[in-house]
Amino acid sequence: MKIGTKKEQAYMMLKEMFLRRRFVPGTMLSENELARFLGMSRTPIREALQVLQSEGFVKVRPKQGIEFKGLSSTVQRETLELRAAIEGYVMAGCLPMKQEDILALKGLIEEQRRCCSEGDLKEYLRHDFAFHSYFFELYGNSMIMEVRRSINERFMSVGLEVLRDAVGIRDSFQGHLAIMEAVEAADVSKTLMAAHAHIEFGKRRLLSAVPLGVEEG
Repeated sequence: MKIGTKKEQAYMMLKEMFLRRRFVPGTMLSENELARFLGMSRTPIREALQVLQSEGFVKVRPKQGIEFKGLSSTVQRETLELRAAIEGYVMAGCLPMKQEDILALKGLIEEQRRCCSEGDLKEYLRHDFAFHSYFFELYGNSMIMEVRRSINERFMSVGLEVLRDAVGIRDSFQGHLAIMEAVEAADVSKTLMAAHAHIEFGKRRLLSAVPLGVEEG
């Protein structure tokens, strides 16, 4: 959604509040409270909330208010399973890769290696995102890119918790090394296995680290 109208501005601001966990899951607010918070009238906020509800970010409860939803265990699991299916497909679909692309990915791997040795989690996350993004950009399917964007939005706020310690960074990096080895060998089967194992690692860490959100009701 392009930012331009009041509705679009309200949409982006409210979504950012969800992604940055400005309010804990289950927080209830009225349209009037959100209007005061954002400095807008209720009309664009009401319209934006309709979109956000369809996307699963909030629940509009008549005569009660707007509930900011957390990521339920079911949503977390299903979204990561979707990510595993898409990433494995995309990575395998990029094979065989040109040498220039392999060298570019190796460069990102070396940056990750440096971050691991220095314990720089935030910088590691930046290079982690770049590593995964490289495959999607190389594959070049706009619809798949849009699905990935939606997945990334939902988990933007929990990356630091998934890789919350030295063990998490190390295991994530090992997963990237396994992917890189399979990609360099142009082995489709091993690439799929490595990609799925890497996402499964993230799934286990996420479900054990992130407080479960409020289930729909």
